[in-house]
Amino acid sequence: MNITKAFTTYMESEGFGTFGGDLFIGGAPLEAPASCWWVVSSGGAPELKNSTGEMLKAYVLGVYYRDTDTEQVYEKLQQLEELINSIVCVQLDSYETVNMEALGFPADQDLDAEDRTVGLLQVTVVIHQSE
Repeated sequence: MNITKAFTTYMESEGFGTFGGDLFIGGAPLEAPASCWWVVSSGGAPELKNSTGEMLKAYVLGVYYRDTDTEQVYEKLQQLEELINSIVCVQLDSYETVNMEALGFPADQDLDAEDRTVGLLQVTVVIHQSE
């Protein structure tokens, strides 16, 4: 399972959408509902590699939410940010998660072509990988 799918599975388990219904990877399809989430991989880099081949890898994910109700965009993104930045380190399926944090607070990304507000939350996921 790739890191983006693991993160969307985590979002689904926490009640932030249903994969394929209102939660997507890579972007929102044309037939997606007005209120929906999508997760985009924004790259990353190795943070640390030791002589045994083990390493820490940092992935950056862009988490988008759109809705016709602007206040709901802010509410939903803030709920997700608070969950990610809580005291407990979130564990993703198939990964040994070392740290996960929202890089900043939710940002308004403007209106789309159908006057829906689109918001963004950037998330860093650091995992441990052994050989």
